[in-house]
Amino acid sequence: MKKILLLLGIVVIAVILMVIISRFMFEKKIDGEINVLSQKGSEARSKIFHYSDLEGLPQPVQKYFKHVLTDGQEYIKFARLKQTGQFRMKEDQPWTPIKAEQYFLTQEPAFLWKATFSMAPLLWIDGRDMYYQGKGNMLIKVLSTVTVANAIGKEMDVSTLIRFLAEAPWLPTALLPGDYIEWQELDTNSARAIIKDKGCAASGVFTFNEEGEIIKFVSNDRYMESEGKYLKEKWTGYFGKYREIDGMKIPTEGEVEWNLPDKDLPYAKLKITEIQYNIPKKY
Repeated sequence: MKKILLLLGIVVIAVILMVIISRFMFEKKIDGEINVLSQKGSEARSKIFHYSDLEGLPQPVQKYFKHVLTDGQEYIKFARLKQTGQFRMKEDQPWTPIKAEQYFLTQEPAFLWKATFSMAPLLWIDGRDMYYQGKGNMLIKVLSTVTVANAIGKEMDVSTLIRFLAEAPWLPTALLPGDYIEWQELDTNSARAIIKDKGCAASGVFTFNEEGEIIKFVSNDRYMESEGKYLKEKWTGYFGKYREIDGMKIPTEGEVEWNLPDKDLPYAKLKITEIQYNIPKKY
């Protein structure tokens, strides 16, 4: 019996050490990726926004920028934020607490989202979603150790580029027309944004309320994985609880869902607890 207990103790210690080492290596990898974005952010050129830059844009888009930005506003070059919320992988799963950090470049589309899902005591899942220089990648590890997803390819490139576009209301100057964003008029309270980067392109429709705030984003270009296949499905994000931060008005709460032909599948509810601009470094 003593030998069995000793063996079990050795196995437990070995597993704990493996998890500790794996988490260290995972964090080191992500730190390196954040440092790349931070360096790019520190090298980005400074620009100033003026209301005169809005000439020719659809009316609801002009109203949005005049509501959320001030004349003479400095463009965002880099952003970092912290989130809390709930997430579920599948419809039949319970909602899981989540904490996340996210880092953005804005003068070229790029982001890194680092999240920890608390499944149960002593059981967690690490996730890292990223878009950089035309390439997307989603990496998921159980206990920072066992890789259960490492998605790459055209579908991920498009899907993560759409995610950047959808989350740009947190970084309002990133939605200004320029090298990678253009706007198309639809009606008095919505407009289509088209984003292009490194041969990757996607679009979505933003809906604005009477004040000019973005309250919804819808895209039919994002891919959903199902049984090993990727299919384009309608995808919707909702925004609320606007706050003024550094002279800009941004939403601090959001929800996202898949809209399938027979049902809607909400899967994330997030709140921004902290956001900072033009501080190009890791938290």
